Amino acid sequence: MARTIGDTTRRRKSAKLVNFWRAARLDGDVARNAAMKQKFRLRGPRRHKQRADKLQRNKVKEAVQRADRGSYVHSGSFLEAIRPVLIIAEVFALMPVCGINSKHAEDLHFRWLSFRTCYALIVIVFFSIASGFLAAFVMRVNFDFDSVETLIFYGSIFAIAVAFFQLAMKWPAVVLEWQVVESQLPMMRTERERSALAIHIRKIIIIAIGCSLVEHLLSMLSSIYYVNACPVLPNRPIDSYLVLNFSMFFHFVDYNSFLGIVGKVVNVLATFAWSFNDIFVMAVSVSLAARFRQLNDNMLREARLPTSVDYWIQCRINFRNLCKLCNVVDDAISVITLLCFSNNLYFICGKILKSLQKKPSASHTAYFWFSLGYLLFRSLILSLYSASVNDESKRPLRIFQLVPRQYWSTELKRFSEEVHMDQVALTGMKFFRLTRGVVIAVAGTIVTYELILLQFNKADKVNDCYEH
Repeated sequence: MARTIGDTTRRRKSAKLVNFWRAARLDGDVARNAAMKQKFRLRGPRRHKQRADKLQRNKVKEAVQRADRGSYVHSGSFLEAIRPVLIIAEVFALMPVCGINSKHAEDLHFRWLSFRTCYALIVIVFFSIASGFLAAFVMRVNFDFDSVETLIFYGSIFAIAVAFFQLAMKWPAVVLEWQVVESQLPMMRTERERSALAIHIRKIIIIAIGCSLVEHLLSMLSSIYYVNACPVLPNRPIDSYLVLNFSMFFHFVDYNSFLGIVGKVVNVLATFAWSFNDIFVMAVSVSLAARFRQLNDNMLREARLPTSVDYWIQCRINFRNLCKLCNVVDDAISVITLLCFSNNLYFICGKILKSLQKKPSASHTAYFWFSLGYLLFRSLILSLYSASVNDESKRPLRIFQLVPRQYWSTELKRFSEEVHMDQVALTGMKFFRLTRGVVIAVAGTIVTYELILLQFNKADKVNDCYEH
């Protein structure tokens, strides 16, 4: 082996230089390896994040697809259309029915041990307490028109709450019967036909609840006038308003903030429950009329075409089923219908009587005329919607006139006689039938009672701090 020759100093410098480059190369390899490791370390989370983003996009896409199929495609069933009404009823503690979000009537049930039922019972107890104190105030302290009107308002709300609670126990059976009947009707062909009933009921809800909210806000503004002009509790405007809101109750009970808030909550629930009573009757009436219309439209399309006896037999069976369904529904809601029309009649007479009185402020004037106009409009629409059930049940008589002579049969004649003889309509506990004639009858009754009440009216009476 050859020996290294040369200067020792040069050899040392060369060795140091070689060692330096070796160390630099080693450091470069280490740095490169570290960089590669860091790259792979970063690539893992990045890939994981990309995979998570992709899964999230897929979930959103699936959710949108589910919304397109489930939320925007209507089945056309009564249970689907009435669902918003039942949800609002539970908010106001009126119909504690379980399973209202289901698409099948078999899932609806009433259960005593549930939050809905307890909530409804608690509110009913509060309504009964309020009615009791108001009755005591009227009998012992002050018997006048305004006091009696307040008593009738809370007493009727208590009766309405009890009637809806009783209806909640019957409602699952009613909806199940409805589902069976509508499943045998001719199929609705388009999405527009299937969604028409649900959209119609939602419009009724939006308009009625919106007007009730405006009416209640105007009522609060009119009460604020008295809070500012003559406060019950000086320098305590909120407490003065709460006392004024339930003044007859606090005549017997000492005021405190908790009772004041409870009284206001009861007042709000009672106000919206009064409007909901009309909403519910309108929704049920519209739904019944829609099912008769569904059958009538099918017969209208087939009337001029060649038809068989079997077709008219099936139509007559469907018509009889709808008539029976109308009777079942009427038996369940007739008390609510009676309370609805009697309340509207009484308060229309009372408000028209007060229309001759002077109002102490612009807020009182705005509240009074909006409330009267809304009540008249609501009562008129309620009467027309309720009468539409009878109108649609008589419509087949006009359709039968379109059937060609050669296709007229004994079965069709029997069908025509049944339609002519039957009186299909909702009733107020069988005291009256809701037909178009009831609108004229109610108007005549209002005029008659108004002429009597005007004899006791004080036209120049001006409400002051103690008369409101």
